[in-house]
Amino acid sequence: MAAPQEHGTTDGGEPAVPQKPPATDTRIEQQTGYAEPVDPWATGEAAALAAGNHLPYRVAAGPEAADSTWTVPGAAPAPGAGAGPVVRPYRTWGLIAAAAAVVAVAVTAAVVLWPGVRALEFHPVQEIGRFDPAVPITTAFSDAELIGERAYFASTDVDGRLGVVAVDTGSRDVVWSNATVGTAGLWDRMVALPQVLVVFSGLEPVTGTARMRVLSADDGEQLWNRPVGASDTVHFGADTVLLVDRVEERLLGLDLTSGKVRWEEADPDATTVVTVTTPADLAGPAGSAGRPFSPDITDDDRFVQINSDRSASVRDIRTGKVTKSRPSVAGTSDEAIAHNGRLFVQESGNARRIFAYDLDDLGEPTILHTAEPTSELGGLTPCGDSRLCFVETPGYDRDRSQVAAVDAEKGGELWRRDVAEVDTLIPVGDAVLAVSDETSTLLDSSGGPMWTVPGVAVRLDAGNLLRFSDSLTTSVSSRSLSGVHVGDEPAEMGLLRDVRPGACAWNTSVLACVREADFALYSFA
Repeated sequence: MAAPQEHGTTDGGEPAVPQKPPATDTRIEQQTGYAEPVDPWATGEAAALAAGNHLPYRVAAGPEAADSTWTVPGAAPAPGAGAGPVVRPYRTWGLIAAAAAVVAVAVTAAVVLWPGVRALEFHPVQEIGRFDPAVPITTAFSDAELIGERAYFASTDVDGRLGVVAVDTGSRDVVWSNATVGTAGLWDRMVALPQVLVVFSGLEPVTGTARMRVLSADDGEQLWNRPVGASDTVHFGADTVLLVDRVEERLLGLDLTSGKVRWEEADPDATTVVTVTTPADLAGPAGSAGRPFSPDITDDDRFVQINSDRSASVRDIRTGKVTKSRPSVAGTSDEAIAHNGRLFVQESGNARRIFAYDLDDLGEPTILHTAEPTSELGGLTPCGDSRLCFVETPGYDRDRSQVAAVDAEKGGELWRRDVAEVDTLIPVGDAVLAVSDETSTLLDSSGGPMWTVPGVAVRLDAGNLLRFSDSLTTSVSSRSLSGVHVGDEPAEMGLLRDVRPGACAWNTSVLACVREADFALYSFA
């Protein structure tokens, strides 16, 4: 997420566009045509996005703010207060590639396996399709998203008009193109889900709100839209949008395709929501801050609600039903993630401890780790089904930062490794990727460093990674690419030329990127 930008207003001159039936909630726009969009969402992506949250979003100071708040299962919070590289930590959702392990012994070269995940067959990067934008590409917001065999490309013209193009990555046909998504002084991001595409405008300085627009994946038609406050957070489930509305002090469960209110309750105390992730959420492609592109969103999504009185409740996102609750769990500003049936809390205040709660009963917690009072803890991230990794910084000196792993069930340190200036931890099966401002380091299941390379490495699946030779900026440039299976030598894939690296998305075989004046698909495996 990037430096703050000047926020403007819409030009108000958009053509009327037919809308699907409006939702019953009065805050959802009930009119023909587009209303004045606003800047969307705070950035907590590194904080909510990290290891165990289904996509939450909050309005940010700019499209690349370092601590965006959109909830997605599985992205780990960035350690430290917003200190991170200027990159696009939010990226599209791609395909979850989970291959069964088949160990073959042969005289010829055999495929090496890493904890049950087959090595991808990397090859030199090759352009396989070029596509015209719906509106001209400018230096303003542009983005790409990948989910399944669908790629979405967004661009913004000089008037702030947003256009989106949907492409089938198999046939390479344009499925639809929409040049009338909306107009705003600033656009923030888009998120691809199986049924819909969600786009967020930037915060409007006059109203202090952003606008969330939900488009049909089938034809690009706008299904509904809604204002979002600067402090609100949004989380996506299988068919439900969970909105923490801090202006009206409500917690809302909205139908994903209509925007209608399924359930709501008063929320006067600024609730914090933590969505629950599973190992499958962390087994597919992820962005440079760890946000899964293809989280395992199911109909029984759960979330944890943390209240200002330090109580916590486990709830169903579709119905709002409380299944378990208990007092004295965490404060609303404490770092917390929920993964594989457990809630992990990093205690704030003078103590430096990490607790684990079983989500099925919310009984007494297990103390997983206690640090020195002069140390900083952060970046809680699952790194295996029953392990938790984090960054510990002695004396708040980031040059002395260490990555450590503890037993997520019983507690106790398993390993510790010096890795300076860590911004983000990203799980890769039982290994963990430690990303800093200029380098990426892969640590194996015992904490041993497997490699450190300049640039940015990202997860493709639970055993394969994609490496970019430099940071993911939004200016047009070229990047050398390599693919690596954990435990193997890297496969050099050549140069990805003349793209906006920060506006690229990927799955286990394809890259979708915004170029200078058009969009492109590239094959790499």
